[in-house]
Amino acid sequence: MGHFQETAVLGINLDRKSTRSMGSQLCDQLRSLILSGRLRSGERLPSTRELAEDLGISRTLVLEAFEQLEAEGYVEGLHGSGSFVREGASLARRRAQTEAGSDGRAGAALARRRTFPPVARAAAAVDFRPGRPDLGLFPREAWARALAEASRSLPEAAFGYGDGAGLPELREEIAAFLFRSRGISAGPEDIFVTSGISQSLGMASRFLLHTASGARRAAVLENPCQPALSGLLAREGVSLFAANVDSEGLEPSSLPADRAALAFVTSSHQYPLGAVLSAPRRAALVEWARASDSYIFEDDFDGDFRYGGAPLQPLRELDPERVLYAGSFSKSFSPGLRLGYAIVPPRLRDEWRACRELADIHSCAFTQAAMASFLASGSYERHVARMRKVYAERRAVMLACLCGCFGENVEVMGAAAGLHVAVRFAGSSGGHAPRFEEAAVTRIASGGAIVYPASRYAFAPYAGIRSVLLLGYGHLNPGEIERGVAALAEGLGKGLEKT
Repeated sequence: MGHFQETAVLGINLDRKSTRSMGSQLCDQLRSLILSGRLRSGERLPSTRELAEDLGISRTLVLEAFEQLEAEGYVEGLHGSGSFVREGASLARRRAQTEAGSDGRAGAALARRRTFPPVARAAAAVDFRPGRPDLGLFPREAWARALAEASRSLPEAAFGYGDGAGLPELREEIAAFLFRSRGISAGPEDIFVTSGISQSLGMASRFLLHTASGARRAAVLENPCQPALSGLLAREGVSLFAANVDSEGLEPSSLPADRAALAFVTSSHQYPLGAVLSAPRRAALVEWARASDSYIFEDDFDGDFRYGGAPLQPLRELDPERVLYAGSFSKSFSPGLRLGYAIVPPRLRDEWRACRELADIHSCAFTQAAMASFLASGSYERHVARMRKVYAERRAVMLACLCGCFGENVEVMGAAAGLHVAVRFAGSSGGHAPRFEEAAVTRIASGGAIVYPASRYAFAPYAGIRSVLLLGYGHLNPGEIERGVAALAEGLGKGLEKT
């Protein structure tokens, strides 16, 4: 038998000598069949037993591939009936379905950078601010050794001005890491080192949006989103379209036809509500970008921390020519390093390089060399694996505390990923759901918990999130989480503003 194994059912070829696992290969090829339309919407997939026997692999591998595709929204399982391709998951050319409703534009004034107002807090209050990693677990000694080695081994030329794209060895290691961890097919020439996602978005806005004319000098943003990002674009003088988010991510009906040069999306784990952009909506977003000659900025801010299966395939793999993929080492390693990366479509690389050289020339060569060494040695992935276990345990504590205090009156939203949970509260005993206005937040803070309403992250009106709180757990130990949730429960028991 050769090292390729083919199934007569779907024409799938598995390479037994590949560095990619058999299960990952199967998942990739089934996804491609769905995207190409060869597996049509509503079509039933072969049974897991049939595929396993036909391919000569274990049924467990097939089950894992099906579970991953279901998590990404490409297939849906019906109990007792099998697995079926979801409607709208194909990228085959469809008739444009963008509706001309309200334009969804939000004035720049609504998107000014918003700072969270100070509140009166109890002594030693538990701060549930989202997005904070545990800096106390940073591998100081290993990183110090990597920096010391970098300072000794870097050539003399590296002490001067460098290439704005980044050190070649770091770009190579990032490309290899992204292939191993996300299945991204990108070479070092595709990757540009940055100081983080904010810098990546800032540069993209300057050469995509500032060169646009008239109504095209606009961007689509998920609503709600990270306030710093909406503020960044607003300060650049960009008009913003608000695309509201539900349980399947950004709503495609919010996309304006031919009126925006860029759409910003957190497709694998929407920030801050946690939704995964469904396969039909991924296809619709890519089709919109193609039809309107626009680009998609994909922010994969916490892709290393998914607790319910393998990381999801990025949107970028659907159309590398239209998607600018950005990531960073801030959540997984340290925000203080100011180190990130972007995979830039070929047509944009010259503008990107020129913009970076005008901004700050390049990132610190010593930090880049140390990170390249960390990635090459496997130290980075071991650190991420350790932190994933720590954060998964803290998430479990958070959910247990919320369930114990609120029971059926709290709903955990979104996917099991990241460093915070978005929770929606319902009224107890038929009462109204709480509305987290500033007076309510202050009352809870005085009792010992600093909480963050999702409404603070909306840059345009969105009534559907007024009963939602964001509770960060990454930086808190189990005891702090327990104490903070108890304080939250006590604050809610004292009565909040009602709808």
